[in-house]
Amino acid sequence: MRAMQSAVLCLYPRAWRDRYGAEMLELVGSQPVSVRSFVDLLAGAVDARLNPQLACAAAGVRAEGNKTMSRSLCAIEGVTVRDQWRSAAWMVGGSLILILVAIGLKFRIGPNAVSEAFVNAAFPASLMLSMESTYLKRYSRLARTAMSVGGAIFILLIMLAATLIGRIT
Repeated sequence: MRAMQSAVLCLYPRAWRDRYGAEMLELVGSQPVSVRSFVDLLAGAVDARLNPQLACAAAGVRAEGNKTMSRSLCAIEGVTVRDQWRSAAWMVGGSLILILVAIGLKFRIGPNAVSEAFVNAAFPASLMLSMESTYLKRYSRLARTAMSVGGAIFILLIMLAATLIGRIT
């Protein structure tokens, strides 16, 4: 996993790596390896690519270099009660919508793998969408949207593949 974390650093823009790469490798090396740190590095790379100027401004990194990158990475913007309610709305609303889509497909087409995949993916995909307003909050809107919607679509595709495999066996 540590090798994957180091490899993810190659996804950051060259200028970013030149300026912060050594410090980031040191920071990654000093923390325990986890899926969360890997996802955090991946989200940071997406954010740095999609919105480089906003990433530095939001993190409080000044052009003069008064703050180090490791210090700005540790400054996570707080999640408000409003953000928590928004996240809950994504969870409940997303699950409900995906289940209703599945029911509609089942009535329209009959029992099928796609409707089963929507039912099976309802909660995990909604959880991924809810991360936009909590865990991914510190990133730009474009990066949050790309990570949460992309993750939800990925979960739907995995569930579809699992459902199709389950029907074959």
